[in-house]
Amino acid sequence: MEYRCEENDKSVRTAVETFLHRYFWLRDVEGTLALVPDNVYSIGTGEGEVALDKQAMRRLLEQETALMSDPIAYEITAYSQRQRAPGVWNCFCALRLHLEAEEGTQAEYSIRLTLGMREQDGRILLDTLHASEPSHSQEEGEFFPIKFISEGSGQVNRKTQRELLEIIEQIMPGGIIGGYLEPGFPLYVANNSLLQMAGYGSYPEFEEDIGGLVINSIHPDDRDLVNREVEKALANGDQYEIEYRMLCRDKSSIWVHDIGRRTVALDGRQAIISVLTDISEQVHRTAHLKWEASSDPLTGIYNRKAAEEQIRHAMQACTSYLFVMFDLDNFKKVNDTYGHQQGDAVLNAFVRQMLHTFRRTDIVCRLGGDEFAVFIPDLYDVQAVKTKIESLISTYQRMMETDWPSARAALSAGGIYSQTPRSFAELYKLADDVLYEVKNEEKGRAKILEI
Repeated sequence: MEYRCEENDKSVRTAVETFLHRYFWLRDVEGTLALVPDNVYSIGTGEGEVALDKQAMRRLLEQETALMSDPIAYEITAYSQRQRAPGVWNCFCALRLHLEAEEGTQAEYSIRLTLGMREQDGRILLDTLHASEPSHSQEEGEFFPIKFISEGSGQVNRKTQRELLEIIEQIMPGGIIGGYLEPGFPLYVANNSLLQMAGYGSYPEFEEDIGGLVINSIHPDDRDLVNREVEKALANGDQYEIEYRMLCRDKSSIWVHDIGRRTVALDGRQAIISVLTDISEQVHRTAHLKWEASSDPLTGIYNRKAAEEQIRHAMQACTSYLFVMFDLDNFKKVNDTYGHQQGDAVLNAFVRQMLHTFRRTDIVCRLGGDEFAVFIPDLYDVQAVKTKIESLISTYQRMMETDWPSARAALSAGGIYSQTPRSFAELYKLADDVLYEVKNEEKGRAKILEI
């Protein structure tokens, strides 16, 4: 059975449940592998259960099912998921497995799974799997269970603890960084993956560059946010989760997803240790998708839908405003006479003129076709702006007469100035009525109605 990608939570959970069913109950190696890509990462609870691609995962599954081919009954005791980026989800589930023990007795075993799910070619696949079991040797407040007790040997020494910690750091996905819970988060630990993410060749180089303070590895614009969010999260628990920009050695920055937890360092000081994942690609892809969704594809300014939202927000804060609509008269004749490519050139040239005329804080948009608009918040000198609009009309007229004379094109503008909050639909109707009057009386001029 194949689950096609749908933009809802149910399809992701269905894909997770399908994977669990094939793996535990059906013990179906091929069916399980059909739900993972070639570059899957899988880490099990056993010492050697590490697979860094599909072939390695196949070998582990075949070995496992050869030893235990009977169905494993299970129940999902907890489940959560969060969309990390378009087409990418982080999922967590806790399972209680019911195993057949010796002489027909039943045994229960609890396990926790962290799963990375992504949409690929219309399907939702599992590309990351990490299984863990609740530790009975880990004390409350520890980040890693490194205080191991072995019969007859007592507690391992600190050197061995550190070596064990280094092994754990090496197999953890992403980079690991730790800082003391003191001002600036004095550096406690950083693994090689973290150093590589940030472009450093060694720990001493990284430590010197940040002045020994983790906060200095964070983009200056994000430091207050990190301080605030960490403080707020740790006031209510021992774990936090945040996204921010981390500085690299060459002073560029990458976006990271940071999951951190309060712990106690080996020297007894309060500290936090974080796992950082580079999410720059997802962040940039999301930003690009948002830009595409809000921009007119030809001119790059706001499209109508985005302009409505921007104007709605601006209307709540401003005390006065001017909303003006522009119509490129005889624009159809440009396309008919010179071709659509030249028509596009006219539209882009006009937009450049608009952006040069109005302030950066003004909302300039393309409503559709040859219809444009501008929303100017907090305006008190209406006549000054009307003079600018008339200058824009003259500039456009001269451009058309010089470069596209056969079109006999002109620019008409109609708008309203008011201090009364209105919806976009009301603004459009009122300005459109004024523009209609202009076009009926005499094209190529501007009229502003104060209401």
